[in-house]
Amino acid sequence: MAHDSGTVHESIDRRSVLRAIGAAGAASIAGCSGGDGSGGGGSSGGDLGERVQSLQMEYWSDYGGFTTTQEQMSPIISQGVNELGVGMEVVPVSITTQLSQMANDANRANNISFTWWVPAADRLDPQELLNNMRLDWAGANGQSNYSNYADCEYTRLLLEQTTAETQEEREQGIYETIARMAEDCAIGNLAPVANIGAWRTDMVEMGGIGNGGIARSNAEWAFKSSTTNGEDMVVSINPIATETSNWMTHSAAMPEAMWQHMIHSPIHKYNENFELTELLGSVDVVSSQEVVVELFEDATFTNGDPITAEDVKFTFEQIQRGGETGAYPGAAPVPYDAIETPDERTVRFTFTEPYIPFSRTTLMRWGILHKESFEAAGAVENPGDAQFETPIVSSGPLEVTELQRGQRVVTEPHDGHPTYEASQPIIFEAYRNEETMITALEAGECMISPEISPPNAERVNNEIDNAQAEFAATHTAFNLQYACHTAPCKFTEFRKAVAATVNRQQMIDVAMAGEVDPEMYPTYISQNHPMFPPEDMLYKQAEDPTGNPEMARQMLEDAGWGWDGDGNLHYPPDADLDPLWPEGETPSAEDFPCIEDLGLDP
Repeated sequence: MAHDSGTVHESIDRRSVLRAIGAAGAASIAGCSGGDGSGGGGSSGGDLGERVQSLQMEYWSDYGGFTTTQEQMSPIISQGVNELGVGMEVVPVSITTQLSQMANDANRANNISFTWWVPAADRLDPQELLNNMRLDWAGANGQSNYSNYADCEYTRLLLEQTTAETQEEREQGIYETIARMAEDCAIGNLAPVANIGAWRTDMVEMGGIGNGGIARSNAEWAFKSSTTNGEDMVVSINPIATETSNWMTHSAAMPEAMWQHMIHSPIHKYNENFELTELLGSVDVVSSQEVVVELFEDATFTNGDPITAEDVKFTFEQIQRGGETGAYPGAAPVPYDAIETPDERTVRFTFTEPYIPFSRTTLMRWGILHKESFEAAGAVENPGDAQFETPIVSSGPLEVTELQRGQRVVTEPHDGHPTYEASQPIIFEAYRNEETMITALEAGECMISPEISPPNAERVNNEIDNAQAEFAATHTAFNLQYACHTAPCKFTEFRKAVAATVNRQQMIDVAMAGEVDPEMYPTYISQNHPMFPPEDMLYKQAEDPTGNPEMARQMLEDAGWGWDGDGNLHYPPDADLDPLWPEGETPSAEDFPCIEDLGLDP
């Protein structure tokens, strides 16, 4: 069992802990206050301000094994918040609804979003995640600053590292950017995300697992595994990826990764062991402001058309169009100067300023689009409304021959891919929840179940014959995304107090079988990330992974917060409880002068 170094903890039986926290968890989910009416709460003395009302924490209700993990962690988070004298209501919400509301600042009843980030290989460069906290993405503008964190110094550091001339300069800038976010405790790290999947050993010869694990963010196993009897490979998924043929509009990254990396292919990407692999062409980073792609001669779409430089140019122009209209949530801003096509197989990207992240982020994330199909579907005029008839022309090793919305995606191998060839057709079969996925695996109705929870991995290994589960800790993390623009989470000391109370070790023992180390620094990424800053640069959420409610309460008391006779937390008497900007608006230059100084457009 993995633990924080230097600290010894007794092994905790998961079922026993779940029983022990049952009553506290039920009270927390019901939104009960932390006080018991006995007058046991301390008091800061003097006058008390307004009472802190019960918090609302939303989590994603429709994400298979990850939902199971969140549901097991949530009562422990609530239990920690109760130690502060504040109740918490835990609310399940679909990921599409939750992200849309938070991106548009449309649900101020929610104080904390309990989220996690898909450990896609292009996030081995943290640019995308750091962008999510920039000031000009906060407020009602459709951008992905789900925390509504608005800090001038953070945004200045972020933009400076983005335009660094060298990788060394940029890496130092990333460290400083993350350190600023950590000092503000703008997000609360809990534990690394784990890619856990299972397969039927009597039905599949598995390959391509590596460090990426059995998850759709690691496409390799789909092409490097084969069925033992020559039948179609059946893979269980949640329904999100089946709900639209306009895959660019997905806000959930696992479904998007399935379409972008299994059905389509980017120019290059990291393989299962995070080694750079050329798929459709070679990439030459000429300088910090120029990248040149040379397509392979044998790269073809699934309909037989050659993949040309014009298709590549169209792809990144279309991503930019969809990003600007808010239709493609994953589209990051790129300072293009020009995208040129000197010949049929050459694409030259130039930038108006240094942009080192491009080749390892944007260029890796997006599968190459068939220009003719997108134009015919009206995607140029309306990126969010385009729909595609089957068979869908794709650039990857799989062609979608049938799409039954909410049920399945049926694919056939494409033999015109320069790098990969799927061994057999793959059917991505949708299941409403993780329990039905595991039941189907046990019955042999599906052969591979990616993205399951640790308890079900234990069940597979201990209770299901001819099945095996495998676990891989990753470079992204489970996070508490505080609503940094509204009370009480707009107050730094309150965010730090919440972060300090959480018993991360208990969460890991209960929900993740004790298989990972707690995340003690509020950095957005996990400590497994290759660009994690030196620890001495970072604010630490608590000294011990079991949490420290006494330290948390002391931090609040030092900042003027107090408790009434029933143990309920109150704001300082002079606390300004107004939101940082009105609902339906964005941060203003009057309140945040750097908006003009940095040339931002919120």
